[in-house]
Amino acid sequence: MTQPFYIIGHRGAPTLAPENTIPSFVRAIEERVNGIELDVHTVDQHVVVIHDESVDRTSNGKGVLQELSFEALRRLDFGDGATIPTLVEVIETTPTRILINVELKGRNSGKAVAQILPNYPMHRFMVSSFHRRELIEFTKEFGTESNTEIALLGVRLTVELMEDAQSLDIKTLNVSSKLLKAKQLSRAQKGGFRIYVYTVNKVSRARQLRDAGVSGLFTDDPAKLRVLLDE
Repeated sequence: MTQPFYIIGHRGAPTLAPENTIPSFVRAIEERVNGIELDVHTVDQHVVVIHDESVDRTSNGKGVLQELSFEALRRLDFGDGATIPTLVEVIETTPTRILINVELKGRNSGKAVAQILPNYPMHRFMVSSFHRRELIEFTKEFGTESNTEIALLGVRLTVELMEDAQSLDIKTLNVSSKLLKAKQLSRAQKGGFRIYVYTVNKVSRARQLRDAGVSGLFTDDPAKLRVLLDE
């Protein structure tokens, strides 16, 4: 049976609405994505959805994330009046048919996310990170559940990355489109890995990757790639 090919909205649909906000995730879902991707940090016992370690780029405020209180963060405008969402808020506004990729960015985010996801057994999750420690902490706290896939993030699809994944008992790798080589992809697929590719905004490249057998891709522009869903 042919495996499904996932189009995942990278931070939602940032070409249509401010990244990592509820409106951005809603717009991505309206464009019929199979999944959404988001980044998390912990602030005052809350798991908040934001990519950077500071609020300077994405809000009307300034400052390092860990030096701001949750209440102060919530007062900021993250674009078009949107506030910074919590992971719980995103999950609860996302239909269960949509895969939610939670990228562990901040320190101690792995354990914090592991305490939240069991509350949503009907949802489907992918938990990913460049940080091996956070993935280990997540797995230690969370265990293994059929609705949750663990992915190791890398830039290049190297032998070393695959060896690291095997040592962590991880079978999914998320890697860069720009540096992905056909030989590397073939080797990884023969090794039984599922490969997701970031960040793909051209239909021609998306089609090429789909035809090469990757499991899915991340895009900033789900409206543009929507055409692939009808092919």
